[in-house]
Amino acid sequence: MCRYGVRGVIVKKLVMLGLIVGAIVGLAKIVAAKKAKWEGLTESEIRDKLETRLPKRMPGEKRAAVADKVVSKMRAKGVLVEDEEPSVSASPDDVREGEELDSDDAKAREESGDITAAV
Repeated sequence: MCRYGVRGVIVKKLVMLGLIVGAIVGLAKIVAAKKAKWEGLTESEIRDKLETRLPKRMPGEKRAAVADKVVSKMRAKGVLVEDEEPSVSASPDDVREGEELDSDDAKAREESGDITAAV
């Protein structure tokens, strides 16, 4: 037998098991953190990020194909955020001809001398 006896062997194996399990848990946390960085990105942000990470010597068609695969897989998993088109907020100055104004808006325009929006 070993000079540590049976108990020493058991303790040694338990310590090794603990180190292995700890390493696996640590790696799992690192992978989860890396995945979290990619979640919630838009398609254009993902393509830009891939553009910087893929090797420059890779042909353009192949880089585009890789980006398409990554985007489609992320869309399938539901972690991809759709690109938002800029929304146009309607201010009183942007009221189109023929649309009615609130009475407060109409009074404000009359006071400012804007006669084009008066209906």
